[in-house]
Amino acid sequence: MAAAGVYRYGIAEAAPVDQEHVRAYTDFITSGRHATMSYLERYADLRSDPRTLLPGATSVISCALPYYTPGAEPHLRIARYARGADYHTIVRERLEQVAEYIRQHYGGDTRVCVDTAPIFERYWAVKAGVGFIGRNRQLIIPDAGSYFFLGEILTTAPLPASQPCEESCDNCGRCIRACPAGALAPDGTFDARRCLSYLTIEHRGELPADTDLHATFYGCDRCAEACPHNAVPPATSIVDFQPREAVMTLTAEDMATMDHTRYTAIFRGSAMKRAKLDGLKRNAIIGFLEKNT
Repeated sequence: MAAAGVYRYGIAEAAPVDQEHVRAYTDFITSGRHATMSYLERYADLRSDPRTLLPGATSVISCALPYYTPGAEPHLRIARYARGADYHTIVRERLEQVAEYIRQHYGGDTRVCVDTAPIFERYWAVKAGVGFIGRNRQLIIPDAGSYFFLGEILTTAPLPASQPCEESCDNCGRCIRACPAGALAPDGTFDARRCLSYLTIEHRGELPADTDLHATFYGCDRCAEACPHNAVPPATSIVDFQPREAVMTLTAEDMATMDHTRYTAIFRGSAMKRAKLDGLKRNAIIGFLEKNT
């Protein structure tokens, strides 16, 4: 695991998801708090049981790979996870190496899941003993924080399960107070419609009237920055997660006038392509340029 860059991992028995978690997720969807992310409504049957993603699966291996890098901040507010190479590709490549090792030494089939598969990643990380879910809805690893990418390896090989994580958020409320848009409620619920990460990344087209992006360009991180568990986060050793200079030095003026050719050159292999050129231009204009006119 260490050779693949995995900081912490654990194993959970592949089984149906607890009904309490399913009900909470269903309420999140039916209340509309998932905003326009309609893909979250799909594949409820697959989400509720990982064995539907890999027939015969007996174990879910939850893996956490660090992405925190100390040093200078970018000119624009960009979430830490998006400053380097696209994690989907990097994490998948590394976990496929682990999956191959499992097949060779333990037999059976495997399937690697990285974010895009319909699986409750944080839920399984808790079940596998990797960490707990904080009030900011992020997976927090005790003594390490939340600056981690999660990935799962489903396997039909019978592996001994880890003890679930029994630690929990101490409800200090710092993340709730740090959220400038009020997306985190004191009762522990989350509303993506108010989340600056959602608005700057997932929302397509014009933003709702009177939207204040609070000088946010791509993602936010304010709730993570406020979390005491992130006081001394471990730095990643994965070179691909190091910030790209072209991203770190990007200005709002550059972004607002960028053509598709330069956009492709700068953001090739970057998770920031998720917002597309039009979305990034919109964020630069609304979040920075209009505020200064």
